[in-house]
Amino acid sequence: MNSKLRLLAPILTLAVLCACGGTTPTATQPSPATCDATGTASVSWPLPQPPPSTIPPIVSATVSGDTLTFNFTAGTPPFQVITQSGAEFAEDPSGNRVVLAGTDGVRIVLTGFRGDQSNYKGPKKVTSTGPRLLEVVELGDFEGILNWGVGLQGPSCANVTSSGSTLTFQFIQEG
Repeated sequence: MNSKLRLLAPILTLAVLCACGGTTPTATQPSPATCDATGTASVSWPLPQPPPSTIPPIVSATVSGDTLTFNFTAGTPPFQVITQSGAEFAEDPSGNRVVLAGTDGVRIVLTGFRGDQSNYKGPKKVTSTGPRLLEVVELGDFEGILNWGVGLQGPSCANVTSSGSTLTFQFIQEG
């Protein structure tokens, strides 16, 4: 009888487990990207201003598809993203009119820089094949505030990520 119980115990255990019902893992849907209007400086951003240097704090501004990426020498600065209908901007501080490719635009304002030196020495205009992001232009580097205009195809906003010394603006359909 003892040997029958030994054979029956694993079968009963399996039956109980099957009867309880297992849960089938369900696929989770990725969260839709959200729009960011502002962001704070990273802890490694040297506020209130980076020290004077022959190397500007913005190392590069590059585009790829619908993504604009800024690389900095240390950390990331505070930013603001301002959406607008139309792709016409004013240069800072002259107020000269700048018309970018696209039907809509975003102004990116980066703060926390020195006002007594150039904070970016790379190309002032960068183009992309989109489909949403078409053109990016530095509109001003004045009194420690850098303004960038972004020409976009259609109403758009930016999903912004910060990692190390990189700020990435992924332009998505607004709404």
